[in-house]
Amino acid sequence: MPRLLQFLKSPHFVASLITAAFIYFAFTFYEVRALNESARSENAIHSLVEWIDLKTMDARFRIRGPQEPQAPLALLTIDDRSIEALGRWPWSREKISQIIDRLMGLGAKAVGFDIVFSEPEMDSNKATLERLESLAGNSIPESLKLVLKNEKERISPDGLLAKSFEKFSNRVVLGSFNEESQSQFKAFQDYCRNSAFQRANAEKFVKITNLSFVVDDVADPFVDLKFDQVLDQIFSHLESVTTQSTLQERFKKTNPDQLSFSQANQLKSLVQDSNLAYCERWLEKNDEYLEASAKAYLGIFEKSDLLKNLALPEALEKLKSSVLAHPVVQHTRWTINTDELQEPSTYTASFNAEQDSDGSIRRASLFFRTGNKTGLSFVPSLSLETYLVANQFRADIEINKDPKNSKQKKMTKFQIKNPNHDPEETIGDVPVDEQGRMRINYAGGTNMYPYLPAKELFNESPEAEISQSKYDPKTKTWAPTTFKVNKADFIKDRIFIFGATAIGVYDLRVTPFEKNYPGPETHLNALGNLYDRNFIRTFPQEEKFMLISLLVIGLGVGFAVSSTGAVVGFALSLLGSLGLFALDQYLFRKNYITTMALPMILVLSLYMILTFYKYLTEERKKKYLRSTFSKYVSPSIVDEILKDPENVNLGGRKQRMTVFFSDVRGFTTISEKLDPQVLSDVLNRYLTPMTNIVFANKGTLDKYMGDALMAFFGAPIEYPEHAASACRSALQSLEKLKEIQIEFEKESLPRIDIGIGINTAEMSVGNMGSEIVRNYTVMGDAVNLGSRLEAINKEYGTRIVISEFTHKEVEKIFTCREIDRVRVKGKNEPVRIFELICEGPPPDQRKQNLDHFTAGYRLYHEKNFTSSQAEFKKALELMPEDPVSALYIERCDEFLTTPPPENWDGVFVMKTK
Repeated sequence: MPRLLQFLKSPHFVASLITAAFIYFAFTFYEVRALNESARSENAIHSLVEWIDLKTMDARFRIRGPQEPQAPLALLTIDDRSIEALGRWPWSREKISQIIDRLMGLGAKAVGFDIVFSEPEMDSNKATLERLESLAGNSIPESLKLVLKNEKERISPDGLLAKSFEKFSNRVVLGSFNEESQSQFKAFQDYCRNSAFQRANAEKFVKITNLSFVVDDVADPFVDLKFDQVLDQIFSHLESVTTQSTLQERFKKTNPDQLSFSQANQLKSLVQDSNLAYCERWLEKNDEYLEASAKAYLGIFEKSDLLKNLALPEALEKLKSSVLAHPVVQHTRWTINTDELQEPSTYTASFNAEQDSDGSIRRASLFFRTGNKTGLSFVPSLSLETYLVANQFRADIEINKDPKNSKQKKMTKFQIKNPNHDPEETIGDVPVDEQGRMRINYAGGTNMYPYLPAKELFNESPEAEISQSKYDPKTKTWAPTTFKVNKADFIKDRIFIFGATAIGVYDLRVTPFEKNYPGPETHLNALGNLYDRNFIRTFPQEEKFMLISLLVIGLGVGFAVSSTGAVVGFALSLLGSLGLFALDQYLFRKNYITTMALPMILVLSLYMILTFYKYLTEERKKKYLRSTFSKYVSPSIVDEILKDPENVNLGGRKQRMTVFFSDVRGFTTISEKLDPQVLSDVLNRYLTPMTNIVFANKGTLDKYMGDALMAFFGAPIEYPEHAASACRSALQSLEKLKEIQIEFEKESLPRIDIGIGINTAEMSVGNMGSEIVRNYTVMGDAVNLGSRLEAINKEYGTRIVISEFTHKEVEKIFTCREIDRVRVKGKNEPVRIFELICEGPPPDQRKQNLDHFTAGYRLYHEKNFTSSQAEFKKALELMPEDPVSALYIERCDEFLTTPPPENWDGVFVMKTK
């Protein structure tokens, strides 16, 4: 149970909770994303993640950089140069007619209009003829009337453009636009909108003769029911009422013929709005026509297997519950070209821009709908229809039931086919989302596709000046470049979008590459994607793989951050993020897109939350550990402890380590001669650098005992080279002592000298003491031996004595000499002791000294005191200040005078501590 509670409070458990919560969030995120936008409920967190995902999408494009397109496309531009040459925009319909005639005459494959001609153009000459005709009234002879009629037709700008559209109807796609419906229509009311759309203007531009775009809704159970026969009567009555009330109340007229063109358009819009407003209450309790039409509806329902033989209330409930929500957003208020221009044209498309929540255009809706009537309620986008018309292809769209949502339909197929191929050939699938939107794979910034200014069609030169962004290897940038091409060769078999790039026209959009991007070029990029088939696809089964990936990433990063410090955790999180970024870039360059915002946010959330949680829960423990060790060990050791506090056992443990003792020689005598304040200053000036040396070598200060310093190496952080660190500290202490001695001599302070003892063995270390006061220290016989070794320096005149156990650890690193075998007080077993000379090999003279001493020491233990003494004398000659050689010369004299007993073992017995 304690272990379970400990786990529940641990960062690992918090990481698991965060991961689980995020997986649940991701699951709901995908569910919401799959819904029609009108059916989504507002959620601030979902919206934020969606916004982040959109911004990362832009970043992907910018990191990838521009890519030169291959499709034979161009933008026929209404640019500033063309406006200067041809006059202000809008141009005359006659001029537009000339542009079409010349473009098609040079062999253009197709042209799509990012323009709508929604009002007729009045020629001043025609207006004059009409005014004369009106003033003359019935007095004009019939022959003159015919002449006037022919003349008006001849100078009619719209008539000229209509003839061009009729002549090239198989290669021209007219433009239109619409508004996204803001009304909350119910799914079954699509049948009402079908009729309202047809009565408005659908039949003028959604033509049955257009076989390039086919929608098959196999999930519509009432596709064959003829609601038009009832709705036409209702709409006729509504239109009459709306017309009369509007004429009287708004325009103060009695006859629609008295209205101006503008007023007639206003009346037309009001009538259409009235019909659509009725569709919001169609077959509901507030439907004022329901009771009167009940018998007619029952007659219609008899033709449905689901509705026949049911009473009207039951039939209506069955109808409403059986119609599924359509995935494509509803659109209304279509603005199309004038009847004169629309009539001779076969193809009309919508150039609506699909803006994301932040106003940027990243997707293109490939078709739009008003209602759900197969083939008559759907309008293709400008890019799709132009592509189909240019290649004589057909788009087949299938709408079916959504297996994941029983209340909604789903687009299950969007294919491009070649019906002229025998047998019919499928060109390929188009990757679209549930709403028929394709992600635009932008080639780059402005002018990545060539621009052909419209003015170039009006000169007689065989060459045309076009512009296109080109890569400059010197600057490593893409920039628009103007150059000349053969006009006929450039136009032949090329597909054009005709639109405005002039700043004054202001058809500018926000895209991943630029904030001021020509609107027509968004359609051109979508058209290029269809042509080159370089679609950005959603990664297959992304939702399934994403949830699994979030689990793996969450647990992996979470446990890694939980088990490390803030810096390492940040490094791991950064590496994880960079890995995700690299994977995302790899997929994107393969034209796959994933919601990489989810794992990126997860990694960031794990790092931030876990770091904060660890800070709150571990700060107290770290403060305790820092206060415990900061007085004993160097800051670097404290940092090591705090990196992994779990490895520090404060309660005591057995461990092999090295103990270090140093003491000032004759300090009692020195202290008696000094003022207390001066004595304190002398101690501080001596102990401070000595302590720093211990800390610098990863040692732990145990305590000060007056003038003595006790330290140990190898705890609280274990490391194998503790003996070497202790020896290095001893040698550095002697070097520092020389500097202190010089300073004290200058200040007439007493000269101080020290002795150091070092021992390596297993000893007890931990936080020891009483319940009131504790100290982190070491204990055991090994510690006592270290203390004895420090004191034994007095016997030999040495500075540093180490035990045989320490010597074994450092003999390959340091130069030492064995100086005796001693039996310390309280111990029976003798210990070999060594003087620490230096790190690495000694100088030549010192080496010769040590060689003679070693030879003498060997002979001494062989009881050959004469030869031994001779070797010691040679050593002393080389190093007159060698006290150990002098000591052994004296011992040899004693043994030559009084030989040792037969059982002498060469061990020196210490009488004092």
